[in-house]
Amino acid sequence: MILDLNAIKRSGKTEADFFFEYDTDIAVDIPQVEMLSPVKVQGRVYLAADGTAEVEGETVFTLKGACTRCLEDTEKVFTAEFCESCGTSDGYPIVNGKIDLKKIVDDVVIINIPVVFLCRDDCKGLCPVCGANLNDGGCKCETK
Repeated sequence: MILDLNAIKRSGKTEADFFFEYDTDIAVDIPQVEMLSPVKVQGRVYLAADGTAEVEGETVFTLKGACTRCLEDTEKVFTAEFCESCGTSDGYPIVNGKIDLKKIVDDVVIINIPVVFLCRDDCKGLCPVCGANLNDGGCKCETK
């Protein structure tokens, strides 16, 4: 996941595409939910004359586990776009002409992990009285 900017410059180009997959060690803070590997990343790097670079792309990751509301097993794919500056004081560093994309991608994934993990956006959850899954229909509890 290292982009060698020197190799891109030697080829006479100022931009290049990249694609990689990697096994992540990111912990998910949602009970009974885990990140599935691999995380997929594709994008493009643009080199600037001042020695900095822009990295843009998309990362795709999958979460698997129990829905926060109804506890049904669920697997969902998430996509997150990114565009980051590298080599500037406020961006990601360029070290010896190389950019480590793992830090950028890990940050993007962490920011895009949902706070709650739902099987679907309109999940109705469980009845607080009898525990029936309300996505499967109503329950027989009286509601007031």
